[in-house]
Amino acid sequence: MRSPNPLLIRVFHPAWAMGAGILLGLSMPPYGLYPLAWIALVPLLVRWSLIKHTLTVFREAYVAFLLMAIVAGFWVLLHSSMTVSLLSGAGLLLLPLPHAVAFTLALLVRKRFGFVMGLISLVANVLAVEYLIAHGTFGVPWLLIGHTQADGVLFNQHADLGGVGLLTLGVLLSNILGLLFVRAAYRPGPAPGWRSLIALSFMTLLSGTAVYSDNQIVNLGDTGRSLQIGIVQPAVGATEWADATDGTRVENLAALSDQLITSSDGHVVQVADAGRRELDLLIWPEASLPVYSETAVQSRLYDRLSIWSSQRNIALLSGAFTNGGGSNSYFNSAMLFEGSEQPQEYAKSHLVPLGEVIPFLNESPLLDAMTIPPTVDPRLGHGNQANVLRGGQFTAGTTIGSESLHGDHVREYVSGGADMIVSLAQNGWWSYSPSAVQHLNLTRLRAIETRRAVVISTVSGTSGIIYPDGSVERLAGWMQEEVAEREIPLRDEQTFYVKHGDWPGRYSLIPAVGLLLLLGISSIFYRRPVNNSSTRKRN
Repeated sequence: MRSPNPLLIRVFHPAWAMGAGILLGLSMPPYGLYPLAWIALVPLLVRWSLIKHTLTVFREAYVAFLLMAIVAGFWVLLHSSMTVSLLSGAGLLLLPLPHAVAFTLALLVRKRFGFVMGLISLVANVLAVEYLIAHGTFGVPWLLIGHTQADGVLFNQHADLGGVGLLTLGVLLSNILGLLFVRAAYRPGPAPGWRSLIALSFMTLLSGTAVYSDNQIVNLGDTGRSLQIGIVQPAVGATEWADATDGTRVENLAALSDQLITSSDGHVVQVADAGRRELDLLIWPEASLPVYSETAVQSRLYDRLSIWSSQRNIALLSGAFTNGGGSNSYFNSAMLFEGSEQPQEYAKSHLVPLGEVIPFLNESPLLDAMTIPPTVDPRLGHGNQANVLRGGQFTAGTTIGSESLHGDHVREYVSGGADMIVSLAQNGWWSYSPSAVQHLNLTRLRAIETRRAVVISTVSGTSGIIYPDGSVERLAGWMQEEVAEREIPLRDEQTFYVKHGDWPGRYSLIPAVGLLLLLGISSIFYRRPVNNSSTRKRN
């Protein structure tokens, strides 16, 4: 393949990097224009292949991914708390840094070892940084490139092989083919040239993913196991719901739930008349149960819910604030009540940096003094790792809020025996914004990765069910009070992703680090000779 046409230098202006970011943002949910991601990075890649200055590549890559973050995530600035909005804005400024660093390091490899090695480094670097984001202590796996394919059910079923990392790899490969197509010289005549071969490769890539997706959807089949569930969306404002000691919400949720299990004569019992199947599980959203300072009062609440569950012969899975065992912390939890048995509990383990937890808090008095807002007790504590809640007829893995973005976290549930996933969320702090729909659509990748039905129960919206093929059924929109009953499939097989995890990102760490080490060693022991003739011309 020849060197790029000089026309590229004039056509692909630095502003094209901004266009790449906008296209990536529009390919993210809730816009759903996922095919844009297949070519969105081409302008940025062309710039990367032409530019020699490291700072310029870093700046343009940063701008591109910043615009992606703004287009897809501007809603984080709409939080009802000005302080949280400011912290979220700071988070948006930090999110593009890993991808900008990945492009910059790949440029150094390209300048030292050539174009092909630079492309290999770029792919490895992007996969590696996204893997570190997804698995880091304070990482937020939100604006990953693979998430642009969340709405592409006809093209994203291979997520059951390698998760979001494999989707990112597919997007990178399609854009690299676009880069090669633009760089290739036009070859007249009947014989196929580079552009024809590249176009054929691009179509083969898309066709292969489409055929695999169709095959997986067709072969899912019915396992013969299902669960009858009820979902309650109370449609209460975020400020009112934030009162962690308000017990009236429990009475309201119980009254709404009884609408699903009340017989025609008004008695609150399970009935199966007119072919109707009795409910097996009721689901209440995040933070439905209050927390009290007095242990006796808290115990009475749990005892009442156990009796309520036993009388109706139905399990109750509810979000709850729970005491962390001391006055300095409390947990955002999920609790399972089933008859007279002791309630089971899972406490949220992946807290949102700058939103639910301040990184490095309590590490030093100086950092605590600089915290915005100043730290007050009680604080939200980290829970344990994936703790499966086991009912009589089901085993549920439960995510709370943004935890549904952590694919590896959900994978641990399924490895531990979960045959369904429940996502409890609030979603009301950002008012009527794309946040609720985006949360629902991104969570559909968890269903595809694990082939488990995912039930999303929210306070304000949007509640729904995601089936194992990624298809979505919305049960309630924004601020709609709703009680809904559905039958969901239960599955127990384990996908390749469940067994092997985020292997694309994990294995990409080897070439990413290896090429950087090779770059460092070659920079120390080998220096390019100075071109004396060009130096004399400049003089």
